[in-house]
Amino acid sequence: MKLNLWCLLLDMRREIRGYREVREAARNWEEYSSDLLGDRDVRSYRQLPLEADPPRHTKFRMALSEFFAAASIQPHSQAFEHLANELLDELDQRPTFDVDRDLVLRYVIGCLGIIYGRPQDCQEWTSWGPDVWTAASYQKGESIKEAEAALRERDFSKDSSRSGATLQAYLDRVFDEAENRLLQGEPDRDIWDFVAGLEIDGVRVNRQEMQGIANVLLAGGRDTVIKLLNTFVWHLVKTPTDVLRLQENLSDLRPAINEVARFVSPLPRMERAPRAFVVGEDSTRQTDEYVLLSFVSANHDRSQWENPNVIDFSRERNAHVAFGFGAHSCLGQNITEIESSAFIRALLPRLNRWSFAKEPEIDWAQAVLEDGSTIMHVNGFTKLEIKISS
Repeated sequence: MKLNLWCLLLDMRREIRGYREVREAARNWEEYSSDLLGDRDVRSYRQLPLEADPPRHTKFRMALSEFFAAASIQPHSQAFEHLANELLDELDQRPTFDVDRDLVLRYVIGCLGIIYGRPQDCQEWTSWGPDVWTAASYQKGESIKEAEAALRERDFSKDSSRSGATLQAYLDRVFDEAENRLLQGEPDRDIWDFVAGLEIDGVRVNRQEMQGIANVLLAGGRDTVIKLLNTFVWHLVKTPTDVLRLQENLSDLRPAINEVARFVSPLPRMERAPRAFVVGEDSTRQTDEYVLLSFVSANHDRSQWENPNVIDFSRERNAHVAFGFGAHSCLGQNITEIESSAFIRALLPRLNRWSFAKEPEIDWAQAVLEDGSTIMHVNGFTKLEIKISS
């Protein structure tokens, strides 16, 4: 068992914990602001619309809404399921495979290629691995042990695994091309043409804003959706009764996705800046005074759910906060739910032949609940290998 050391960093700042407390803080953006720069060790620009408050947040969110509305994503569902079946057919020919590397990563990236109209980029995006900030290390096959050592000391300068260089080089290239097409008067053909041509209050977005939007599109939901689907596979392989339940009644699929999302809380915590500290440039701010909304504590609040540490597909509808809450709720929630549904539909007929090739190696992290007790929650999988019986 591996204990993820992000918690050692995060515990140094105040956490807001508990279901009601987190929802109230997430809704109260005037007191707990998103006007901050995250990932300060690897980027110098804001993710948009995520790292802005209304009204700026609202304007950018509305400008991007056509790509993220359920009505825009649902027509891709058949293509998502076709992609999943293609990958699964390929893996049927192998005696064993790694769920994360061989299936889920390729599926999530393939879906992004479909949505964004950039299938030609899928191989490059996949080469970055599950997290764009460790792309260079992933490509070289390096471990993240140095990153964990740096986190112990809260010294990102010692973390050689995290870098924004790979993503930056990609963004420079694609936005140079998109801006050139825009100058030539060519029609939009993909997501980057659309972003380069966006106007907010009648003013064309600048390059930094383009990068902020693209960062959300490529980094914002990548590792979290991968984590969600890996957890779903892990649960179904070890719980045949739930496989049978979904095989017999696909109407249970969406509630099941929400239950797994609640359980795993793909983004365990998120930064907010108390209003008193939303002053000046990010480099001059007292970031130690920022707080963390503990979504994982909210989703495991025992006053809200019975046996919250268990995945239970029979739960009544649960208003979890795995996708955030309030004005800054996850922009990609519709993508996550629709691509997850397509993935599980393709997976269900095959699961009776699947078993673990070896005991899964789970990356565990610790979280403190509102009542002061602690839990261990799934932060990811170091190894999740499957064997297929004939």
